[in-house]
Amino acid sequence: KPFPYHDLSGTRNNMSSGEPSINPYAASHVPPVLPVDGDTANAIFHQGKLLVLHKKAVLPDRCVKSNEPTTERLKRKLIWHHPAIYLVILVNLLIYVIVSLIFRKTAVYQIPLAKRFKTKRIQFMLIAWSLIILSFIVLFAGLSLSGPNDPWAGIGALAFFVLLLTGILTGIFGCRIVYAKKIDEHFVWLGGTCEEFRQSFPPWPYR
Repeated sequence: KPFPYHDLSGTRNNMSSGEPSINPYAASHVPPVLPVDGDTANAIFHQGKLLVLHKKAVLPDRCVKSNEPTTERLKRKLIWHHPAIYLVILVNLLIYVIVSLIFRKTAVYQIPLAKRFKTKRIQFMLIAWSLIILSFIVLFAGLSLSGPNDPWAGIGALAFFVLLLTGILTGIFGCRIVYAKKIDEHFVWLGGTCEEFRQSFPPWPYR
């Protein structure tokens, strides 16, 4: 059963009319507060390369990465704040952490994911931790081998930063399944899903 959206005047919107892809950060028509009932679980739409879903929506038993049937699930807590808050880092990192905690928005989903993608995620996780551990081993080895006028300390420090950064980036992007492009009071704009999965849902009916 389609989710019964209504505009502020109570007139039903046409769920079959598509809208062009828009910037999710742009000013938008804000939908009314939606009741949390049985139909809310069906409030899933696509908008360009993003999946738009209600915070209480339940994703079907199809992998978000391949659209193949699956009963495997991965619980993910999505966190988002407005990109402008990143500018606070230029002022003070601690202030940024405090501000981001105050203004962040969150949502929790059980993400349907085929077993092979869960296995791939674990592999990236192991690679990331291996690189991070190796970075500290290289650093300590360089410090222990260095002597007067010996370049090993500098070489070890450089290798440490390269390996550490590589491990962190591998963990962030290799292990990431989906990510929040935007979160408001009721909806999440979700990135990282495959086109076949997104196109199985109706277009987002609001500007």
